[in-house]
Amino acid sequence: MKHNKKRNTAFLYECLIRELTRAIVRENIEKQTKVKELLREFFTKGKALSEDLGIYNDLMKTKCQDPVKAKRFIFEVKRDWESLDRKEIFNEQTKLIKHINEHLDPKLFSCFVENYRDLATIGSFLQSTSLKAKQRIVSEDRMLSLLSDETTETKDLKHIDNLTYNTFVEKFNESYKHTLRDEQRLLLTNYITSFSDNGLGLKVYMNEEVGRLKQKINTLLVKSSFSDDYNQKFNKILEKLDGFSSRKIDEDMVKDTFYIQDLIAEVLKNEN
Repeated sequence: MKHNKKRNTAFLYECLIRELTRAIVRENIEKQTKVKELLREFFTKGKALSEDLGIYNDLMKTKCQDPVKAKRFIFEVKRDWESLDRKEIFNEQTKLIKHINEHLDPKLFSCFVENYRDLATIGSFLQSTSLKAKQRIVSEDRMLSLLSDETTETKDLKHIDNLTYNTFVEKFNESYKHTLRDEQRLLLTNYITSFSDNGLGLKVYMNEEVGRLKQKINTLLVKSSFSDDYNQKFNKILEKLDGFSSRKIDEDMVKDTFYIQDLIAEVLKNEN
């Protein structure tokens, strides 16, 4: 049975995430707004498609080398999937497909999704109940292989193809005047991919990075002999970092963090 990707909730979500990323790269505010509205309408917590997507994520993120436990796991997850209101989910998928066709672009369904094969494997397994025995066994075997394959774990640039990522980096480089440092690339990666996990990974990274930067500055203030002017500037930076906790993480905050990372790196370089 050929897999219908338009009825694969995870694929629909990936398409929207990629379209949002492209809109950000191209600074297309109108399209950003449209995609974000669709994500809010169909994928916020408690929505039917959000619950369906959660099942895909459970199967995508879980790895298990024990064949007995793996088999038990996939069938328990499938039971959860079947317990959802499949009619409501089908209707919501239909509405989302219609929105994409009318308000975005039908070509969106042809976009390259790096992990599509894995998503198709999961979708085929979940929808395999109506298949004949031989087809069900093949589908189950593929699902079990996916669970035992460590190479399918999410990479740093999850959901983002290299061209899109590099374009985004170039955009920052143009306004930033030099090649990004490793910590800046890591921040940028988390920023780009934040739309795939509601910003959780980005928030965790920013919390750790702000803590690291504050520690570096405090260490410099204690160990180094700076002029009063420099000390005041460092204290203002500490105030700015403290203020990040009450701000929404956006492009401006990313750039502010870049400058602070630069400053500290240069000061440490001169200290050595």
